[in-house]
Amino acid sequence: MKRFSLRRRLLLLLVGSLLLVWGAMLVAGYGKTREEIHELADARLQQGARTLLVLDLKRLGRLAQGGADREDEDGRRTDSDHDAQPLAFQVWDRTGQLLLASAGAPPAAHQRAEGFGIRSIGGRDWRSYDAYDRRHDYHVTVLEPLDVREHPVRELAGRMGQVLLWALPLLVLLMWISVWRALDPLRRLSGEIGARDADNLEPIRPQRIITETEALVAALNHLLSRLARSLDSERAFTADAAHELRTPLAAIKVQAEVALAAGDDTTRRHAIEQVIAGVNRTTHLAQQLLLLARLEHAAGGTRQAIDLGRLAADALARRAGDAAGKTIEVELAAEPECMMQGDPATLAILLDNLLDNAIKYGRAGGQILVTVGREPGALLLSVADDGEGVAEADRARLRDRFFRVEGQDVPGSGLGLSIVEKIAASHGGTLDIGGGLKGRGLGVTLRFGGSQGHPPSRG
Repeated sequence: MKRFSLRRRLLLLLVGSLLLVWGAMLVAGYGKTREEIHELADARLQQGARTLLVLDLKRLGRLAQGGADREDEDGRRTDSDHDAQPLAFQVWDRTGQLLLASAGAPPAAHQRAEGFGIRSIGGRDWRSYDAYDRRHDYHVTVLEPLDVREHPVRELAGRMGQVLLWALPLLVLLMWISVWRALDPLRRLSGEIGARDADNLEPIRPQRIITETEALVAALNHLLSRLARSLDSERAFTADAAHELRTPLAAIKVQAEVALAAGDDTTRRHAIEQVIAGVNRTTHLAQQLLLLARLEHAAGGTRQAIDLGRLAADALARRAGDAAGKTIEVELAAEPECMMQGDPATLAILLDNLLDNAIKYGRAGGQILVTVGREPGALLLSVADDGEGVAEADRARLRDRFFRVEGQDVPGSGLGLSIVEKIAASHGGTLDIGGGLKGRGLGVTLRFGGSQGHPPSRG
């Protein structure tokens, strides 16, 4: 069984989700910041070009020499953008002749188209903006290196990453504390269950319950309830078995003492015969008890396709001698191909128990009818006799273990129908007890539900 920590898994999932979101935010933030900086830089290029177009060539010359960029139109020094990177520009006449260029301006070729562009000059990429002044009849090109724009983008992204990196340990600590506190009720629930005594099968009733564990607690309580019922049933079964075995064993002991004390062979022989009969009854009871115990814990046996009519015919053949001993006429009425999925061994035991009851409690010279047939969605198996029968008030108790109708002188264990019902239930069947033949006796009917009541397809 593979073990894992729910706390560790939750923490890893939360931290992983956090890193994923942060990564997406960094990528999106980097892209948005880059876009905004480029837009601002483009606006600066455009504004610089328009400003240059307002100046005459004399002022443009002074600006190109590096001094006029700090003076206004009256020759006074300005306070704007002392730390800003100066724009590189070129001024052309209308014939494409270069009139002047600022310091640091690259040797860009003249182009007549106005607007933004990207130029690769000397192995370096430049952003350019071209504007034409019809009043002064000259053309201005303003240029800026693209890598100058990328520097603040990378710097801003680095600062954002540092902030997130410093915040990560704190967030992980807070997540760990939150997960620990969130799972604390589960730890207390585990402690409460672990501290229970093995005999304590009372329902679990925690003071506080997590909504997500409510289904688990309900399932545990249902399991405890089933365990309690199972243990009660086992205790009752053990007590009843001990009681039922005590009676025949006491009778065997009495008959053995009679045999020892007998003064004549006839009395001794009769006592020994009673001992043998008592041993046979006790052996049969023990076998029935063992069979019932195995059925309680059976996994269902080997399932295969079975013709229920043929299985009933085999059971009748096995019990033909017992029926003939009481001159009972046994009849089988079976529809063809009544197929079902089941365990042939336990179904044979089911039929043997039904026939054993019918023969033992049927009248001498009477009749037993075994019927195998279909009804919509189910198979039917019925065993009916014309014996003395059972009062309707006692029929419901015939399913109980060790129950025997008062006044019966036929030996038995009172387990036959309990075994039949257990086998039928393991095959998805139900048991009904009613009247027998011609208004007499007892009839037991089994219904095996599902689609198994239909004959197999012949393709």
